[in-house]
Parts: sequence; C-alpha cells; structure tokens
Amino acid sequence: MINKEVTQSRNYTVPLITITLLFFMWGFITCMNDILIPYLKQLFKLTFFESMLVQFCFFGAYFIGSLIYFLISISKGDPINKAGYKKGIIFGIFLAAFGCVLFYPAATFSYYPLFLGALFILGLGFTVLQITANAYVSLLGSEESASSRLNMTQAFNAFGTTIAPVLGGHLIFEFFSSPDGSFSAVATRIPYLIFAGILLLVALLISRVKLPSFQTQEEEIVKGWGALQFSHLKFGVFAMFCYVGGEVAVGSFIISFLEQP
Repeated sequence: MINKEVTQSRNYTVPLITITLLFFMWGFITCMNDILIPYLKQLFKLTFFESMLVQFCFFGAYFIGSLIYFLISISKGDPINKAGYKKGIIFGIFLAAFGCVLFYPAATFSYYPLFLGALFILGLGFTVLQITANAYVSLLGSEESASSRLNMTQAFNAFGTTIAPVLGGHLIFEFFSSPDGSFSAVATRIPYLIFAGILLLVALLISRVKLPSFQTQEEEIVKGWGALQFSHLKFGVFAMFCYVGGEVAVGSFIISFLEQP
C-alpha cells in the first residue's frame, strides 16, 4: 500500500501545476534535437548517419539510464521510493540542467563529440524525470482520475514539442546566429544556458512548494522481474520501441528534406 503524507489539505492543484510546467519544459527541450540535427549537420559537414548520433546519444541515455535503474530496483529495491519523489525530481532537473550547461563549452570549442556528451547527460536527466514525474502525477489525487491527470500533463508536454521547432529555430537560426548569417556553434550557447536557467528555477520552485510525500511499504515492493513476467507488457515494450523509433526518425529527418527546393 502507498502511504500518503498526512496533510491539512488534500488540494494538489499547486503541486500539479508545478509538475505540469516541468512536463512542458522537458518536452520543449527534447524537441530542440530536431533543430540541432540539421544545424550541426551543416556546421560540422556531417553525413545523415553522423548527424543522427544526436538522437542516438539522447535516447540511448534513456535506455542506459532505465536499464541501470531497473537492475538496481530488482536487486536492492526502488531507489526513488527510498529517496522520495521530490528529491528524485529535483535530481533529474539538476542533471538535465547540467547537460544544458555543457552546450556552452561544446559550442565554444566547436567540438561535436562534446555536443553528443551533453545530449547524453541531458537524456539521463530526462530519464530520471520520466521515472519520477510520471509516477508522481498519477499519485496526486484519486486513482480514478490518474489517467486524466497524466493526459493533461502529457498534453502540455506535447505543446512544448509543438512550439519548440518554431521558437527554437528562431533562437538558433536568427536571434543568436552570426551577423553574416553563417553557421556558428556559438548560436547554441545562450539558448541552452537559458534552458538551464529555467530548469533551475523550476527546481527551486519545486523545492519551495509543499509537495505531498508518497512511499510504498518496502515489504510490498516486488523484487525480481515483477510486471515483466506478463507477456502483454513485453509486447507493449516492443510496440513502444517501434513507435518511438518511427516518431523520432520522422521528426529528425523531415526538416532536412523540407528545406530542399
């Protein structure tokens, strides 16, 4: 059974708004990869294979981070349950902000592998947020309305992915671009420092907001393969693998083809 911290008020509106803002930000920054791919492709004269390492490193961090979390969970129990959802969310935000900050030296030295390293760390931060924030939203209220809350927060996540190509493209290709219009890695420095600053402000807000604490009794945590023993979950994982692969590939490649005459 999940024990909810006893509070004087069961109104979770403020915590939900705060977490929803976080969903919007990580959706926005995730979709900035679609802007980076053609930008870095032209800047470093990359092939399509080399430019797609952007998504490989970013989403590879999801796989590696989740795999490490899973291995720790089946052997020693759920780390987030022990540390707390709030601490887990703040840790994920700090990790993502650090990835954004690494864009500054990557752009300063114009070094493509450093860009990939920054994206990998950024992806690790978002992995922690996916694990903690999604579960946390489902707990901010009754079980009957959990799916509605997740749909609402994911809608703002999708809104972030919708406006990121427009606003992000303006920031990198126009607002912070070189005066002569040539491609320069420095155009990515200020935007990602801004993203890091916003993430840190969200972390500060979350640290100040009274968030309810949830914890599962240790003896009720199922160690081992747990839910993966069910075949329909395994098929679901494979379906998500195919879906995300198609979604990411289309969004990443289509910009390069739309710019052709």
